[in-house]
Amino acid sequence: MKKSILLVATLLCFTLVTKGQSQNKELFAAIMKNNAAAAEPLLVAGANPNTTIEIVPGVPTTYLITAAGSGNLDMVKLLLKHKAQVNQADAFKATALMTAASKGHKAVVEFLLASGADAKVKDDDGKDALALAKEAGKPDVTALLEQKMK
Repeated sequence: MKKSILLVATLLCFTLVTKGQSQNKELFAAIMKNNAAAAEPLLVAGANPNTTIEIVPGVPTTYLITAAGSGNLDMVKLLLKHKAQVNQADAFKATALMTAASKGHKAVVEFLLASGADAKVKDDDGKDALALAKEAGKPDVTALLEQKMK
């Protein structure tokens, strides 16, 4: 009897782990293809929006940082709707706000700020979102962040 219970428990755990890995692989693919329509059912089914991913081997980042960097506002909204952590940092302590600011994605920056992103957080180089926007020559985003920092 104990062996049967152990076998059933083992199979159940294996099934759940496999399902979770499959969801995360599919979510990764949807994020990389900027496909919010494909990502939504995966998030509804329980895929973790805060899973650490590696686009570049050995450099962990997040789905939200990836979506913010590509300027995909719909994906950013979807991830935050499903409880992605707005201030979760990558391996270099950069956040989604910093990434969007450095790429000049003003609409994404506005939404992240409205969703509670901390504009004062600094990365490993001691730069915040404002410094990164200035450095990248993104005047619209720079002005927006300067207004927010007042």
